[in-house]
Amino acid sequence: MTIYVILLRAIGPITHKIMSMAQWRDAVAAAGYDAPQTYVATGNMIVGSDKGIAEVTADMNAVVRGLGLGPGNVAVVRKAATLHRLVKANPLPEAAAERPSELTVYFFAGARPDFSWLGDYEGPERVHIEGTHLFVDYAGRASQSPRLPGLIEKRAGTVTARNWNTVRGLAERAAARG
Repeated sequence: MTIYVILLRAIGPITHKIMSMAQWRDAVAAAGYDAPQTYVATGNMIVGSDKGIAEVTADMNAVVRGLGLGPGNVAVVRKAATLHRLVKANPLPEAAAERPSELTVYFFAGARPDFSWLGDYEGPERVHIEGTHLFVDYAGRASQSPRLPGLIEKRAGTVTARNWNTVRGLAERAAARG
């Protein structure tokens, strides 16, 4: 059985009124997934399955649609091993140690995000590409970064982001599952 981490895009107070994390867990269990476990209330789940990643992604998107969320609430699925590798890589260790809530990892829905535009980006943020994931050290609040979050989605594709604390917590919990 493979352990997967599901990251829902665009989850917040408005979507919680439509779909609670408990409803999501129950629906995922009813869809045949092993021991769905949510982590914090921002659309993170760990599950076990014998299915492949494409089928898990399709199932998760169907579940959230069935619970009333719209097409903007995309499920981005990664194997637990991928999160483990990202945490182990820790490409911006100073930010991870000193300001983990300001270090963001972007997870793209598409298989090949376009990062070519980053070579020309001149912002105050530090960025690092790790495979198909983008690390951004905002060195302050992401909400104070006027351009970069919008540029990431516009130029690299549909994405969801988690701060380093959340990525590390998900990786630890997923590893504990096997």
